[in-house]
Amino acid sequence: MRKKPIQQRARVLVSSLVDAAGDIVVEDGLDALTTVRVAERAGVSVGSLYQYFQNKDELIAALIEQVDSDLIATVDRVAMDALAADPQTFARALLNAAFDAFEARNGLAYELLKHWHRLDIGRGLYRFEQRMLEVLRAYALAHIRDHQVDPSPARAFVVINSVVFTLLRYLSLDAPPLFRRDELLAEMAAMAARLLVAGSPAAQGTGRRKVPGRRSPGR
Repeated sequence: MRKKPIQQRARVLVSSLVDAAGDIVVEDGLDALTTVRVAERAGVSVGSLYQYFQNKDELIAALIEQVDSDLIATVDRVAMDALAADPQTFARALLNAAFDAFEARNGLAYELLKHWHRLDIGRGLYRFEQRMLEVLRAYALAHIRDHQVDPSPARAFVVINSVVFTLLRYLSLDAPPLFRRDELLAEMAAMAARLLVAGSPAAQGTGRRKVPGRRSPGR
């Protein structure tokens, strides 16, 4: 953003510009977005738009930030209600929440994220990743007595990014996949649960494997 809106009037103007950009993306697709169209849709001059946004890329960045904030808020709300659940139920609840967030504002997140490979989403992904690390730490703490969940940062990183990039790949498919969305959610929830559970094969692979028939050194 070229400059931050300080006064209330400026904040309303910026909000109307971002909303107009989102409406255009939903209705006509990302490639239809131009600063001229956004200004016309918001009912302001292009000069007023350029006071705050240098180009359409900055408008897209504002939309991505908005989508990221909505996704984090939705996941936060659901996570706190599901902390006592078993790992698979917990993962499924978060995934359903993510898709609810994707469908908000007439599918704005869908339209943006299916183009993730050509957009600068690094900052948004980092924010989401850090918040999800906090969520998984809270989940591990809630299950500390039953020792069911592996709280290690490396395990959490793998879980989060496995799910995130599976979702991004799914959203960017050119043709419909040969499976339903509920099948995808079920598989991802099962995968995340296996990774989260302490003592799963992923956790056991950290030690040195003993080769049958081979003596240990010095024996």
